[in-house]
Formats: sequence, structure tokens, C-alpha cells
Amino acid sequence: MKQNNFSKKRIIYIYIVFFIFLIIFLVAGFFMLKYSVKGEQNLPFILKKINIISTAESDIEQDDAQNWHAGILQENNIFIVLEKNENYKKEDTIKSVKFENFNIEKVNDKMQIKMYRPKNNDFEYLYTDEFKFEGSLQFEGSTDTNLETLQINNQGAKIGFSVAVDNLGEYSFSLNEKVPSDGKLLAKAGLKTEQIEFKLNFDLIIETGTGNKFKSNITMNLPTGDILTEGVSTYEDSELEDIIFKRIS
Repeated sequence: MKQNNFSKKRIIYIYIVFFIFLIIFLVAGFFMLKYSVKGEQNLPFILKKINIISTAESDIEQDDAQNWHAGILQENNIFIVLEKNENYKKEDTIKSVKFENFNIEKVNDKMQIKMYRPKNNDFEYLYTDEFKFEGSLQFEGSTDTNLETLQINNQGAKIGFSVAVDNLGEYSFSLNEKVPSDGKLLAKAGLKTEQIEFKLNFDLIIETGTGNKFKSNITMNLPTGDILTEGVSTYEDSELEDIIFKRIS
């Protein structure tokens, strides 16, 4: 009889232990799933908004036959705004902000797509090798933001880069013809929207002074808007529902 009672208690004990481990497993799974979907919920610095300005510019030249040609450069200026999280109670600073792992999907293989850092604090861009970057672009944390020297205020600021598309053809025109100096030039050259579209994907990594790193993957369809008819198209995303950050160290 005592043996039976012992066996029953042992079985009950095994079930209790199994039930406890099951609960722990389910709770851990729930939090892992929640983290996978929502990421870090209390970042020291937050991505406040993303702005995009898409347009085009021309490089006008005259050939030996006295004919005028406007070369086309389609540009997409991307602005990233970072702010200190007011709900984060600990002291921290931005050590660096890095853009890396760029991937471009384009429908027109003739397009030449290059990326450029800002020329100055007014977000002016000069599309020359001096300002071109490949692979990654990093802004170091500092007391002030200086885009020319790739520095960002360690409490947050607006930074960015430009994605330029070349080899889209050119537009020949007469001397008296008024040539648009924006995205309408693309339509003048006979280009369609589907011929200039591409998808840009990259990682944004924020490293803080306390040694933590947070990474988010960002995808955007460029150019934004209908620059063929608008000339200059703008986009702003302050909801950022699809962007989540995860701790990587």
C-alpha cells in the first residue's frame, strides 16, 4: 500500500515538474516571438522619421556639331532623424551610426547606381568620387553634428546620404528650348516610371556609449512619388511600423 502511494506521489511530482517546464517553455517562446515581431521596446535612441526627396538634374553639353545634350542624373536624398528616447531613464550617448549591407534590386540593368555622403551641413551633394562611398557609411558621435566630417550629435540629429542613378540616357534639344532641371527631364527623354524604379535595402546600426548595438533593416522603393510629372517628389514616414530594432551586442 505504501509502495502504491509512493508511486502515485512520484507520478504527480513528475507531472508537476513537466507542467512547470511547459509553462516556462511557453512563456519563453511568447517573449521570443514578441521580440521577433516588435524588437527592442525601450531603446535609448529612437528612429523618429525617414524623409526622401527624389528628383533629377542635368549636365548640359554641346557636341562638335553644335547640338545640345542634357545628360540625366536621377537623385534620391534620404534623411534619417534620430532622437533621444524620453522614456529611457538611463544616461547614454550615441557612439556611432552606421549604414551598411546595401543591396539594390533594379529592373533596368543599364542603370548605374552609386551612393554619396553629404557635402556640407545643408545636405548639398556633389556627385564626384570625393564624396562617393561603397559598402558602408558611418557617422561618429560628437558634441555637434557636422555632416562634412561625418559627425552626429551624440543626443540625436538628422543625417543621411544620397543615392544617384546614372546612365539613364540623355535628351537632345535646341538652343532656344527650355529644358527642365528636375525629374520632368526623365519624361522628356522618353523614360517610363518602370524603367527607373529600384529597391534599396540596408542595415542601420546604432552603437551607444554604454557599448550596446541595435540594428534594423530598412527597405525603400525609389524614386519616391511620380517625379516624371511632379519634377520633385517627397515622402515622409514618421509611423515606421515596419521598422524594428534588435540588440546585436
